[in-house]
Amino acid sequence: MDSKELTYLNTLAISCLATGLVDQAQPAFELISESAPGHTAGPVGLASVELARGNYDKACDILQSSAETTSVNASQARKILMNALVAANRLDEADELRDSLTKLEAANDDHEYVTMSHRFFGTGDPRQLG
Repeated sequence: MDSKELTYLNTLAISCLATGLVDQAQPAFELISESAPGHTAGPVGLASVELARGNYDKACDILQSSAETTSVNASQARKILMNALVAANRLDEADELRDSLTKLEAANDDHEYVTMSHRFFGTGDPRQLG
């Protein structure tokens, strides 16, 4: 499946989900998962289907099992997982994930990362260390 087809199918499935056609959205998200296994659109969509059905733990399982194998928009999948964990009343896990997301986002901020590195190693422009 090329990226245009993936985008079209994902848009169609999201539209079904948004209009309450949960059962119709599921096969499309399954096809996306099979056709593009490294993309988050499939697992995020399947987890969204389970969230719509009230199956919070199943949504968490889908997102947790796909977290290591997906590469596109993994940040979005992690945020949805955090919401699913809260909905499933798995608050300790949600807190851990929130903490790791906060650290990850700080590390991905180029200026913050450079500043933290300079502080740790005692290098760089002293004006940036303030």
